[in-house]
Amino acid sequence: MKNKLFITLCLSLGLSTNAFAAADDNEIWLQQSGTALILDITQKGYANKVGGDDFSGSSIDMILTGATNSLTLLQYGDSNKLYGPFIADLSTVNLSFTGNSNVMDWNVGYQGSADSLNMLGVITGDSNTFDIDIGYDASAEYLNWDLSLTGSSNVFTTKIDSDNAKWDWTVTGSSNDINTIMADASDNSLTAVLTGSSNDIDIVQKSGSDTGCPSGSVCSGIIDVSFVTSNANIDIVQKDDND
Repeated sequence: MKNKLFITLCLSLGLSTNAFAAADDNEIWLQQSGTALILDITQKGYANKVGGDDFSGSSIDMILTGATNSLTLLQYGDSNKLYGPFIADLSTVNLSFTGNSNVMDWNVGYQGSADSLNMLGVITGDSNTFDIDIGYDASAEYLNWDLSLTGSSNVFTTKIDSDNAKWDWTVTGSSNDINTIMADASDNSLTAVLTGSSNDIDIVQKSGSDTGCPSGSVCSGIIDVSFVTSNANIDIVQKDDND
């Protein structure tokens, strides 16, 4: 069965009339399971939120599970939030954030497989905080993850725990803190392009498992970087995982 859902929220409109929600908050509480879903969400305004409850306290995560799903999320405005686990093989994710002081905390393949996932992120704004974990203890092989970040004073953390991952990012701006870990995996590649001043960049790529490269695997790792920057602090670590 193929599902298709379009949601557009503007200004103070929302899916919730809960008394805890502020008048200027848009909120989507999402729990979904199934295959071949096409989900398009557009939020415009201040303090847009996608998660699992009313956000009045400590928000629970949204839950999106299944295979061959397509998720497109567009958030325009400041102080937006996105929380939740995403479990989906052969799926496509397009994320676009325009604004400042946004928060994203997302687990992809946290408790189930998320193999052959295509992710595209386009972020424009300042003072945003993003924490994306891909793989964890479950499988997330053949990831293709592309990010374009334009702005300053952003904190972007990505941990990829999967084989055959391709992780490409372009950052334009100053005083950003970018942290990337590709761990406990084989045959991963990272391409990074940085333009701006006073950025703090940490890149760690580990090949193989704690006990070494599995039999029959190459466990190669590739890092291709291009930096046009001043007053930057850049650390790159590339190693076999058991070294």
